Amino acid sequence: MKINYGLAGLGTIAKTHLLGLRNLPLLNVPVDFSINLKALYSTHPMENVETAKSCGFAEIVDTMEKLVSLEDLDVVDICTPNFLHCQQTLLAAQAGKHIYCEKPLANNSEQTKLMVEEVQKSNVVNQVAFVMRSNPAVASAHAAIKQGVIGRPYAFRGELLHSSYLMPEKAMTWRLQKNKSGGGALADLGIHLIDLVRFLLGEIHSVSCLTDTIVKQRKNSEGIFQQVDVDDWASLSLQVQGDVKGTIEASRLAVGNDANRMWIYGDKGSLFIDLDHNPYSPTFYDEKGQRIYPDSRFLANDPFYKRIVKLYPNSKLSQGFMVDTHLTSLLWFLSSVAEGKILDHTPTFEEGHRAQLVLEAAYQSSSQNGSFVAVNPNQP
Repeated sequence: MKINYGLAGLGTIAKTHLLGLRNLPLLNVPVDFSINLKALYSTHPMENVETAKSCGFAEIVDTMEKLVSLEDLDVVDICTPNFLHCQQTLLAAQAGKHIYCEKPLANNSEQTKLMVEEVQKSNVVNQVAFVMRSNPAVASAHAAIKQGVIGRPYAFRGELLHSSYLMPEKAMTWRLQKNKSGGGALADLGIHLIDLVRFLLGEIHSVSCLTDTIVKQRKNSEGIFQQVDVDDWASLSLQVQGDVKGTIEASRLAVGNDANRMWIYGDKGSLFIDLDHNPYSPTFYDEKGQRIYPDSRFLANDPFYKRIVKLYPNSKLSQGFMVDTHLTSLLWFLSSVAEGKILDHTPTFEEGHRAQLVLEAAYQSSSQNGSFVAVNPNQP
């Protein structure tokens, strides 16, 4: 089966997607489809036409309307700034295109709810780029928790830490403007951890959050200082179903400590996911703190783990954590398209909406000096 692929945007994350997709024939990943780079939508088509052609796109268009109007286009990959996601999703869904959208799904829960309703009405395959699910280590942890390898989980700690935003000379971008991004480090990085907690441990019932903005002004493209109105750092305490409690931290300025990791503690042991250093497997410990190697049969019978391992490039053909992870997430989505159904454990737009509700409760808590705020899953 050939899938005609359309890409909206050509920023860094779009290029990350393309690095994986273009090299797919070399990676020995067994899929039942081929990908045809049909069209690229760019707001600067003349500047990007040579890049588009060299990547293999058949054509480049200058509006989203032109992209989704292509009759033989099957899927749209939305890699544009967050404030554009809602409108572009509605256009794609109404045109009957299957949609993969970068995170966060939109700027607020009103938009995400509208997007959920539209993709369900249009009956198109949909997926949010909650790419942390698409690692063998996370899939293994998911299976292990389900099989009781560490007993009953009771606590967790997650960290997603970047560092480059500590530099005051870093220019003002849409990511630093709340009306375009929906938030700062929490919306950009913390949303991944929110999804991981929900995926591995269950629904989040309430949240306490503190945030801070360290670099409060940055120069725009004209050299004029502008106010930064999003967070550089966020720390959350979460209460999860089943009396599980824990914390997550998201930062863009953790110099010397870039990290993407999560500890989960159970009453019979613990597990540690360190995606920067080992995306292939978590580390397990028993109740005495000794490292253990669980019986591999708990993985052999887990459908989610088996499919993720099949799609994830092996270490000898790795293009690095970012490309491998984004590629696997995209291949999961394209597998849903090829099979004509949304696969189990897909981070659908509904999952993106639920994560957005947690995000908004966190920002509400931050505005109330960290008081706990309930997450209402039925919030309109």
